[in-house]
Amino acid sequence: MNAEDELRHVQGVAAADPLPAGFELDERTYPGGGADLGRAREVMTAVLTGEPLPAWFSAQCVDDSAVQTCTLDRWSLRAWRFWLTAENRRWWWWSAEPAGGEIRFAALVRARPYLRGSLDWLFTAARMA
Repeated sequence: MNAEDELRHVQGVAAADPLPAGFELDERTYPGGGADLGRAREVMTAVLTGEPLPAWFSAQCVDDSAVQTCTLDRWSLRAWRFWLTAENRRWWWWSAEPAGGEIRFAALVRARPYLRGSLDWLFTAARMA
């Protein structure tokens, strides 16, 4: 999926698109509501358009110089950006909606399992902001 197509999904205007051949959906849930989903959309829009990330998101990330171990409750901004580059990411935003205190998210993936830590951090940071 290219950035332009994914951006349409992030914006919620591509619900009628058929599932591309060779892909499947991984449906996930994250705690949160409409405001949290809005923040996650804001971050992904910045990623896909090359705009600067929102300051609130960067503030949720740990400074790389503070990383002492591989077990963190917060991602470093540099690591998160690395896993969001097109060549490293293995998931794409397909759909998301708030429902009853949670966010129902569908990731477009080629296969499972896939590395989804960057996705989980996106929604964690959006909830913490």
